Amino acid sequence: MAFFVHGPHRHYYYDSGAGSPVLLLHGLGNSGRAWGPQASALLSLGHRVIVSDLLGHGASSEAPEGITAHAQALEMLALLDHLGLESTHLVGLSLGGMVALEMACHAPEAVQQLVVAGTFASMNSPYRQGLLNEWAANLAQADGCLKRFKATWPALVGADYAASAEGQCLYQAWHAQAAQLSAQSQIRWCNGMKRYDLRDQLPAIQAATLVLAAEGDLISPRSEAEDITQRIAHARQVTLPGDGHVFNIPYAQAFNQALCTFLQESLQHA
Repeated sequence: MAFFVHGPHRHYYYDSGAGSPVLLLHGLGNSGRAWGPQASALLSLGHRVIVSDLLGHGASSEAPEGITAHAQALEMLALLDHLGLESTHLVGLSLGGMVALEMACHAPEAVQQLVVAGTFASMNSPYRQGLLNEWAANLAQADGCLKRFKATWPALVGADYAASAEGQCLYQAWHAQAAQLSAQSQIRWCNGMKRYDLRDQLPAIQAATLVLAAEGDLISPRSEAEDITQRIAHARQVTLPGDGHVFNIPYAQAFNQALCTFLQESLQHA
């Protein structure tokens, strides 16, 4: 099966392999296809890999009015139940990291190990509230999703990768992906993200946690990763050299090494 229907929502997901499950959650304006380098690495280690498109992204249905990271977390917990999984390793980047943190706070027993990258403890600051308002206003313009993608592309993957042959090839694929996005869904996500603030709830997370950052990430700076790490009892931080917000792509080898080493250590101590 490639789709899971929960209430009025239809989720697309990819499910492959066997063994210890890993659920991968992508960022705003992207899709599960952003996890290609990690999916292949995890499958080669013998994991079962599950990649879901968040609501309003990829092949999933539109994001509803009032969508939040917490509401999406409940949808992903329902997906685990649908798949017959009591728990999973959980990996999230940016918005996907926010959803993953919500899952780990709300249902600690469902998360074996947690990995978050380029994400946030809170969006409740004047700067971030203003940024989300700016994003929503830009998305409301004609071809807003495409314009936002083109404007943020270098910051997403870093200037060097964006200029490379591999980066230009990925740009074409993600450009087409952005063209298919629903601006209304993206605006709803921007509005919902303004309600996100887990600073006081993060200490409730029980899972061993890896917090990944990139030195040159302009969207989620390293200080944000440090704040998250300090708030979770069993957390450690790894900062990768380089830039870009979706740094699992340009620095896939270093990202995969940190991710797979962490998961293998957890399995060895299980």
